[in-house]
Amino acid sequence: MTDGLHHWNKTLGLTARLVAGYMLVAAFTLTAAAVFLHEQLHHGFEVEDAELLSDHVATLRYEVDQHPLNLEEAAETVRSTAANRSLEKYYGRLVDSNGQTLVETPGFSGLGLGQDTFPPPVGPDQKISRVYRATSASGFPVFFASATVSRGKSALPLQYYVALDITHVDQWMSQFRLQLVIVVVGGSIFSGILAWLMTRRGLKPLRNITEVMQRVGAGGLGERVGKNPWPRELAHMAGAFDIMLNRLSEAFQRLSQFSADAAHEFRTPLNNLMISTSILLTQNREGEEYRQAMVANLSEFERLNRMVDSLLFIARADNAETVLHRTHVDAAVMAANVADYFSALAEERGVQIHCEGSGRAAADETLLRMALANLVSNALRHTPEGGRIEIGVLQKSQHLHLTVSDTGCGIPAVHLGRIFDRFYRIDAARTNTELVTGSGLGLALVKTVIALHGGTVNVTSKEKEGTVFHLQIPITPSSH
Repeated sequence: MTDGLHHWNKTLGLTARLVAGYMLVAAFTLTAAAVFLHEQLHHGFEVEDAELLSDHVATLRYEVDQHPLNLEEAAETVRSTAANRSLEKYYGRLVDSNGQTLVETPGFSGLGLGQDTFPPPVGPDQKISRVYRATSASGFPVFFASATVSRGKSALPLQYYVALDITHVDQWMSQFRLQLVIVVVGGSIFSGILAWLMTRRGLKPLRNITEVMQRVGAGGLGERVGKNPWPRELAHMAGAFDIMLNRLSEAFQRLSQFSADAAHEFRTPLNNLMISTSILLTQNREGEEYRQAMVANLSEFERLNRMVDSLLFIARADNAETVLHRTHVDAAVMAANVADYFSALAEERGVQIHCEGSGRAAADETLLRMALANLVSNALRHTPEGGRIEIGVLQKSQHLHLTVSDTGCGIPAVHLGRIFDRFYRIDAARTNTELVTGSGLGLALVKTVIALHGGTVNVTSKEKEGTVFHLQIPITPSSH
């Protein structure tokens, strides 16, 4: 049952929830007011009837006081009062100190109320301030009370038991209760209708925002919500929605560009493989020719494999799936190992590699080495024979600084803002080098690795003079 109620609450619309809430509040308020009014009115009747009985007793006391030894006038008062009332019908019994009945109105015995049922009589100088309720033997309701009637000093006081038929009061209160129920139910329903109208009108801006959101798609990311004069409560949401659309639009554009660049980069080695294979299949060839073709194909496969590995690493880093395995890294030793790894290739191309400085940091040595190796490899491709590559290590304040500088062809200023973009490569004709053979993912991978460490990467370059890449990472990982 609880699960069903929870499911019902989840599927209930906002308008229905608000209307139901308004109706509950209205029903509770009207019910509380109706109960209060009913109780106050009922109490008012009790007070009024208590005053009627008190006045009746006061009249009887007066007659007895005037004629203490002759009770005929008192008896006449009791009988006449009972006979002359049409709505509030009195029933009275006057008894002496021995409990003997002196006079009683017709029908008193039929009430079925014994003298022990009545409350203790009020004193001879006291008024009846409270009445008690009972149902007579005949089935009609009565208020009853008792009072002491003094006969002066010459005789013992009398006891007067009196009851009042309140059938008409109960009938009136029954009709009044029915009217209150009608008012509560009708008022709650009317409040629900008004609440539905007001809620529908109040939620209209929200429906308009929803319509705008529904129009947003891959071909409609230019839609904006914040340009409309929304209510103050929705203006912030509309602004946040526009910010989200801006981010989505930018991400969609980057994704489209990335897809196009990736397709272009994969197409070149695949075309090379297809052409090479097609040529081999045109006619029978010597074993050496097949071996050379396989070696060439293997180079293209390795290129494809490196591209796939780089793309997977960047994608995992973008989705926070890469976990850093931090250790205390000696950056000077790591830089020396990277320089030693590229020493044979550098010697072949007539380029010198030199390391200097020292420093340590808590970092993922494998990833940091990969980033540094990408920069050195990039420098080798763009540094002509006789050039020099410097790897600098510096521990300053709370950061480790790594620099890779070369005396190569440099990077035109127009490209400096985009060299870390994926698949972005500088045209070989503009860089005066024939060694631009990378996939355009190396520098993007460097930026991703440094960002994972909470650091930054910057580049400065002058054409025909050289380029300097500057990496900076915190020595200790951030607590955030």
